[in-house]
Amino acid sequence: MGDFLVMGIKLKIILLCTAVKTVTSTGLGKCPIYPQFPDYDINRMTGTWYEVERSFHLMEISASCIQLDVTINERGFLLITVNTINRWTNAPSISYGLGIPSHNGSSSFRYKLNNRMPYIIGRMLPGAGLYNVLFTDYERFAIIWSCTNYSIAHADRLWILGRHRSLAANTRAIVYALVTALGMDPDRLLLTKNNNCTSTDLTTDYD
Repeated sequence: MGDFLVMGIKLKIILLCTAVKTVTSTGLGKCPIYPQFPDYDINRMTGTWYEVERSFHLMEISASCIQLDVTINERGFLLITVNTINRWTNAPSISYGLGIPSHNGSSSFRYKLNNRMPYIIGRMLPGAGLYNVLFTDYERFAIIWSCTNYSIAHADRLWILGRHRSLAANTRAIVYALVTALGMDPDRLLLTKNNNCTSTDLTTDYD
């Protein structure tokens, strides 16, 4: 089964390479536009995910042991529960969000925090915004990307999620190849602090 999975990933890499133009991840101009992930199955995105790596973001500098529990409601929206631990104080934190797909079958979704604030305010809170599932095999990893336009420039963020808190070496190589094929630099990724995560999955995905 592993060989068929790798072959499928290679085929989708080729499709992405032909569809994605040269991309500047952060800089002048508007956010780049990526194609939708082929044959995206939102139902297979449910379950537990762990943040494995991410690009630097000041708002997340203290966050560790990040766990996302994803379900789907009757309207087809993602219900996302995010558990984190402050790596300086060891204080746990939990937030609830709603991921609204752009359309049926879309791998991009608008994320907003589940609170009582008006939408015009809630959409500007940390974490809110448009997210894209650029690539996933559903079983081991997912590459998530978000970008914000400013007046003459843009800034983006990148996350690598896993079904476990650590990726096997061959899986990480696949992820980095995909990030490169998408026109981004994998060197910008930082390992998420996943030390001393009690009562959570500390295993590595299988080779």
